[in-house]
Formats: sequence, C-alpha cells, structure tokens
Amino acid sequence: MRLGGKRSWDLLNIGIIRRLVRLPYFQFLLLAPAMAFFILAAVTIIFGVQHPAYNFGMVFTWVVWWGMLIIMFVVVGRGWCAMCPFGAFGEWVQRLSLWWRRNWSLGFNFKYPRRLKNLWLAIGIFVIFIFLDNGFGLSNSPPLTVGLIAVLILGAIWVSLFYERRTFCLYHCPLTVLIGMSSMMAPLEIRRKDADTCRQCKDKACYNGNDHAYGCPTFEFQGRGMDSNRNCTLCTECIRACPHDNIAINVRGVGRDLWARKKGRLDESVAAVIITGLVSMVPLSLVLFLPGVKSFMETVLPAGTPPADWPRLVSIGLLFLAGLVGALLLVYGFSYLGRRFSGSQATGTKAFFIHFAYAVIPLGAMKFIADILDHIFRTWGAVGGVIGGLFQDFPLNRIAPEEIAIRQLMTADQTYVLQVVLIAIGLGLSFFVAYRLAGRMFAEKETAFRAFVPVGASVLVMGMAAMWSLSAAL
Repeated sequence: MRLGGKRSWDLLNIGIIRRLVRLPYFQFLLLAPAMAFFILAAVTIIFGVQHPAYNFGMVFTWVVWWGMLIIMFVVVGRGWCAMCPFGAFGEWVQRLSLWWRRNWSLGFNFKYPRRLKNLWLAIGIFVIFIFLDNGFGLSNSPPLTVGLIAVLILGAIWVSLFYERRTFCLYHCPLTVLIGMSSMMAPLEIRRKDADTCRQCKDKACYNGNDHAYGCPTFEFQGRGMDSNRNCTLCTECIRACPHDNIAINVRGVGRDLWARKKGRLDESVAAVIITGLVSMVPLSLVLFLPGVKSFMETVLPAGTPPADWPRLVSIGLLFLAGLVGALLLVYGFSYLGRRFSGSQATGTKAFFIHFAYAVIPLGAMKFIADILDHIFRTWGAVGGVIGGLFQDFPLNRIAPEEIAIRQLMTADQTYVLQVVLIAIGLGLSFFVAYRLAGRMFAEKETAFRAFVPVGASVLVMGMAAMWSLSAAL
C-alpha cells in the first residue's frame, strides 16, 4: 500500500492484531507484566542484598531492562511508553481507572505553558541523568536507584495531578529526549489512512476521545496529518476512538521521519546533536583528558569520599560540557561550510543546522546500542545466579547467592567487532539521511551534493570520535 507518497504496510490488516488492538484493555495487557516486573525489581532493590551484582532488581534494571529499552527505541519507537510503569502511575491517578473510560478525572487538568512545550528542559534532565551515572555510578548503587525510582513515580503523579494527559512523559521524563528522537528511526508508525475522511470528521475523536476511548494522551492529532513519531507512544487510543476506521499501524522505511518531516525545530536539532555527542565526543574527551583534568582539580578542590569525589565529579562535569559544546560547534560549523559550499544566499547557517542536524541521530542511536551491548555481554551471565538468589528469599532477595558466575556471552574482541559493525551501520544511515536532507533542500543535484559534503564530514568526525572512544576504552 502507498500512503502519502511512501510505501507502507498496515499491520491492522492482520486479523489477530486488529482484534487485539481494538480491545479496550489492550494497553493494560502490555502494561500488566511490565508493572509486575517493576514492582518485583523495586522490592528487591529496596529490601534485597545491597551488592549490585547480587541484587535481582539492579541486574534486571540496568542490564536486562536498560539494554532491551535502548534496542526497542529504534524498533518500536516510543512503544515502551505505552507500557511504562512510571507513566502509568500518573495516568491511573489522573484518570482514576486502569483502562476503562471515565467522564471526569482527578486533578486540575491545566494546560502546560506554551513556552515550555519544547525539549529544552528535557534535554537538561537527560544530560543530568547520564551525568549521574558517569559521576555517581547510579547503575551500581541500590540507594541511588531507589531514589531515582521514587523521584520518577512522585514526579509522574505530581505533574499528572496538575497538567492534562501525559505532560510528564513529553517534557519531564529523563528519557523522553532519547526515546523521542530515536523513535523517528523506527519502522512502525500510527497514521491516518485518508485525509479527506479526517477533514469531514466533526468529532475529532482521535484527539478528543469519546464514550469508549480516551483521546491521544500526548496531544497528537491524526486528522492534521502526523509526520513524526517523536511524541507517539503507540498506545493505540486513537485507533479505538476513531469511528471511521481511518487509522493504520504502518510498517515503513527505517528513519523516514528524519528527512520527510514537514519542518525542522531548533530544540529537536540540538537534542539530536546532544544525544550523539554524549556517546561520541563526551566519552572521547573523558578518555583523553580526565586523568589530567582530575590531577589539576585535586590541587584546587578538597578531596571527598567516593562517589562524592569532588575533583573527579567537577572534572567529569567540565568534560561533559566541553564534549557537548564541541559537538554542537562541530555540526554548526560544518553547517556554515555547507551553506557556503552550496552557494545558497537565501538560507542562513542556523537554518542549515536545524535542517541537517537530524542526520546524526542514527549514529547516536547505534552508538548507544553498541555501548549497552558491551555491558550486557560482559554481565548477562549473572542473570541466572541472581534469579536463583531471588527464589531463596522470594520476593525480598535478602540472601546473597553463594556464587554468581559472570560468564561473558562474547569475548572482548568479538564484542568490539560487533560494536564497530553497529557504529558503521549508524554512520552509513546518517550519511544516507544527510544525503536525503540535502536533496530535499535543493532540487538541483549538484547543489545538493555540495551541501551534503560538509555535513557528511561532520557526521564522519563524530563517527570517528565514537570509534576512537570505543577502542581507547578497551
């Protein structure tokens, strides 16, 4: 089937999928097992043995869940959000129901301030989240992990009591930037089928809801014609609400949103560079300069007790800032060269940056996957041991197993080869997206190619930084 000038295939043509999606409790069916695992993991983290390698909740949160989550981003986009326990807590309190439709809700249902409906706050929260893991060892600390869980649950509930729908998920979740921008690569999308049908619809039930279903929790309006997966959580509420059967779940080309969206946004472009900079320029700067900067900081700052080692924390913070600023300047500088090389007088450097920065997303997403696979392959062998320890004292997990065998699924060299392949795939996809973006900006092929060359060079530099940081960390 061809929709909007692109090839796609509607999964709702498959009978069993169509019947499942139309169940009023379909989302709850996805959420229930995730919530059960979440509660079990939280209980074991709070009450269980405090060694992170022996604790069921820590291993499943930071090895199994974290790894699967990042991989899911580029497969089903924000599909995880439909089953996320944190968003569910806020939504359940707000709606006072698990899935059934109510005509009233708890809370004030204020509209979120228009000037805050962007990614700037979310970018800051995401950078802080990654810094906490690098600086304080969040993923190796049960107390810090418990604190993070508490903040997310309370934050989701608090925001949901004040603001309408899933405002927390869009603008306050620590992962909304990563999962939202990465979802633009995903080969799944929910889109309207026929524009004329939507224009003639008076109820706009996909957005407003009706007696049987809620409207879109993330304020997406299918009737207007969506061109990006960034906010769509694949909750399928719009499908159940639409009285005209005019919404499809399409399988489409990977990464199409990155070049086919109607208009770029500065906050999205900066988010794209920040995401990629965090896994390329930042780790490279840490590998190259952390020992020297830390030695200098030890001469001017008092030493603390790990993890609150102030010379180290300040050094990491400065190098985080340097790596992110360097990534932004790199892409912006090559955008300037792209504008000059193309000979364009009508388009400014800022507009070039906004248009082309989306190209780095595949590289950043694949580098995130490469990094997490290294962690998984080195520690996955502990899963059997921690499950055995859990059943010795279910569900509190207070007894440490006598022995946990940390069996590597792949050798360090094999893992490195796989990581290089993944980064190379991301690099190739980023080149492809940059080329498509150039073709969209300039109809004349030679002009488009001249614009593409500097942008492709910036992608290559970030790709080499990612590869270098990978090899330096061996």
